[in-house]
This record gives sequence, C-alpha cells and structure tokens, in this order.
Amino acid sequence: MNLRELVETDLDTTLEGEWGLPVTLISPDGEIQTLKKGTTDRLTGQVLYDTVQQNPETGEIIMVDNPIVSLRRTSLDRIPEDGEKWVVQIPTTPSTTAALEDFVLSPTKAHGGGGSIGYIKLYLTRVNQS
Repeated sequence: MNLRELVETDLDTTLEGEWGLPVTLISPDGEIQTLKKGTTDRLTGQVLYDTVQQNPETGEIIMVDNPIVSLRRTSLDRIPEDGEKWVVQIPTTPSTTAALEDFVLSPTKAHGGGGSIGYIKLYLTRVNQS
C-alpha cells in the first residue's frame, strides 16, 4: 500500500471515527444519502461550524457562521459538482444526537479538498441566506 492509499484508509478514523458527526446529503435530483456507500453505517464527517475570514471593509479577521463539512470520497454515492444545488443536513450542535439542520452548498465557493488523498470539503450556507 502506498502512502496516499494509507492516508485514504486513515480517513475512516480521522473524518468518520469518534470525531465524525452525522451528515445527510440530498442531491439535486432528490436522492438522499444517509449511509456510507455500500454499507449499513451512518454517513459521518468532520463538521466545522465557524470559518475564519477577512472583513473586506476593514481588513480585520472575523469568525463567520458558515460551516465546512469534510467527507471521505469513497463513502459517497455521488460527488457534488460545482454549481449543483445540494442540500446538506448537519447537526445543529456538535453532538451526534442533535437535530439536523438544512444547509446548501455555497453558491460562491467551489468545493475543495484533498482529491489526491480522498476527501472533499463542502462549504455551506444557511438555507435562508441562499
């Protein structure tokens, strides 16, 4: 196994393990994914609730309530494409039992991630802001 394969395998622990939170994906055609691809395990990922950004007017660094979700690519039935309108449901607080809230992919920020090591980052916006 080469180093990239090893890192991808480790995503089971680093993104989906004890720190992982439940995530539900709803594709533009209405397909709902709640389980890891090909398993009966809940789809989970790393959820960061705050984003550090620079205020364009003042130049100061501020915290913005725009979550970022990192998911293991091999756990997804379908990878979101830039410009598609997906709904992403994440917990309202960092608890595995918290209620899920609807977000959408940011219309101004392309998804990113470590394609070479197997994860994707989804930049989210609250539904009422889109």
